[in-house]
Amino acid sequence: MPTFRSGQIPPEWCELRSFDILELAEGELIEQERRQRKERLIATLGTTQLLLADGSIILKENQFFDLPPLATWRLRGCSAKAEVVRLSGHWGNELGGCGIFRVAHDEHPVNRGDPVTYPKSTSVDRHFHDCDEYWIVLEGSGTVVIEDRSMAVSVGDCVPLGMGHSHDLPAVTVPIKAVFFETTLQDAKRVGHLWLHTHGPAEAKPGRI
Repeated sequence: MPTFRSGQIPPEWCELRSFDILELAEGELIEQERRQRKERLIATLGTTQLLLADGSIILKENQFFDLPPLATWRLRGCSAKAEVVRLSGHWGNELGGCGIFRVAHDEHPVNRGDPVTYPKSTSVDRHFHDCDEYWIVLEGSGTVVIEDRSMAVSVGDCVPLGMGHSHDLPAVTVPIKAVFFETTLQDAKRVGHLWLHTHGPAEAKPGRI
């Protein structure tokens, strides 16, 4: 499963078609143009003001906002450093979750998910979803495992995780901060982390690994 970066074309099956990591200084104002049918903003650092045609909203770290169908919109930095991840694509109306997660090296890791045959030094659980998921790395580096494949990831990488494919982040070289975004729920539409030993077989979509 290849990663992709901002400005690169993702795999054809991805509902997320592009992303940007937008960094702003205090008082800095930037204008953006709409790219896709669906657009979501996730605040990942500091405080940002989203300016729309009919008003504005303040976004703090780990808050998100789905943009209305506007041609343009603006962001203003409201803290010394601010950062927003912009997600653009064509997902549906029933979604999984989104937010920020952090992973660090753990001397005594606990795996509450499915059993693994590879070394683990984090407490991330091996799991799958009833939707596609995307990890966007904002800080740090490490190793991602998808089914039986492993890959190194670092700042700026987006990891597309196909529905029903078990995945894990078993090791980090530098502590990771990343965005996760779970798109359209499908089939049984179960939410959250799913485990083969608890939730039964995964409904893996072909061609997504």
